[in-house]
Amino acid sequence: MTLRLQSAVEGNLPILAEMNKQLIEDEKSSNPMGMKELEERMRQFFEDWEIDLIIKEDNVVGYVLYQYQGNPYNSEERQVYIRQYFIRRECRKMGYGIAGIELLKKTRLKDVKRIEIDVLETNPDGKRFWNRAGFKPYYTNMRMEI
Repeated sequence: MTLRLQSAVEGNLPILAEMNKQLIEDEKSSNPMGMKELEERMRQFFEDWEIDLIIKEDNVVGYVLYQYQGNPYNSEERQVYIRQYFIRRECRKMGYGIAGIELLKKTRLKDVKRIEIDVLETNPDGKRFWNRAGFKPYYTNMRMEI
């Protein structure tokens, strides 16, 4: 399977917003944003985040939104926080998800010691995916709505 990463540009905002909307739906997030708001949100991410499209041949199969960070316990080490990772619904169950993570590690994250993610409790499929990709739970964040 030949995937490649391509840095996203502002011209990709419509497809990024569309995929972000699907991600919000899939994880059953409480985010109420519509397409215009999501497009603006993605535009703002370009300021401090990296956004890569995951591409097979000429087709966008997904995207990843991530940020390099310093390790708070060891200033010599860098880590990455993946805020959003998404494989399009019609491209799932084909190995692109795991292959995309491996490609990201081999190309963009060569000098990184740790990757961190958050997975919503409302997203059991996401939890299973990240577990298959080699991620393990580290802490539980709890919330009370009042």
